[in-house]
Amino acid sequence: MKRRMIVACVAVLAAAACSDPQGGVAGPTGADEASPWVRPPLIDGVTRDGGVLVVRGAAGPNARVVLRAPGAAAVAASADGAGRFELRLPPLHGDVRFTPEVQVGEDAAVSPETLVVILGGAGPVALIAAGQPTVRLDGAGGLDAVDSDGATLMASGRTNGAAPVVTINGVSATAAPTGRGGWRAMAGPIGATTITIDGRSFDYPGPGGATGFSIERAGQGWRVGWPVAPNGRQAAWLPDQAN
Repeated sequence: MKRRMIVACVAVLAAAACSDPQGGVAGPTGADEASPWVRPPLIDGVTRDGGVLVVRGAAGPNARVVLRAPGAAAVAASADGAGRFELRLPPLHGDVRFTPEVQVGEDAAVSPETLVVILGGAGPVALIAAGQPTVRLDGAGGLDAVDSDGATLMASGRTNGAAPVVTINGVSATAAPTGRGGWRAMAGPIGATTITIDGRSFDYPGPGGATGFSIERAGQGWRVGWPVAPNGRQAAWLPDQAN
């Protein structure tokens, strides 16, 4: 699993070349338009419009983008000619996880990411994926998430310029840039510990011991866990936002 998380991070770094300076995803090029391959949607922002969550992102020009959730009706919209899309979610209750996809006839190009909405949007909103740093979408600052697969711990967040000063378990860790205007810092296998970002400390409660897909309150934040093939598990801790 350690190799898996590191390899995935290389892919995330490569994706940064396709991002604009504000962390958004660049629109499709002419080569994209001519390609026979259908790319899955890439969510890059969530905002609130009253009690409604608005999900935004990029896909192919005029693509049909769908969000599917277990036990709920699908939400769909078409991207515009530049590939940008906007989906307005219905009122949500409890914890909901959506699978983003592009629909092509009877087939679908499914995203490797899962959109997790906690407490119907009153809690964190994030994108999770095996071997990748969790992408926080609800405006947390400093430390957005801590991912662990039992072999590697990965702290991540966003930056407006200079990389933050990070210590994990009292040891300095290098904050490397990722796509979407973010950074990540890695360490070896660590349980509950203190993570400091630019002088602000966070008490990371560890990866937990739940099985299957789980969402639970953990310390001063929320912990999301999910199985990873073939026999692994990844957990993401999402600290509460600063008041």
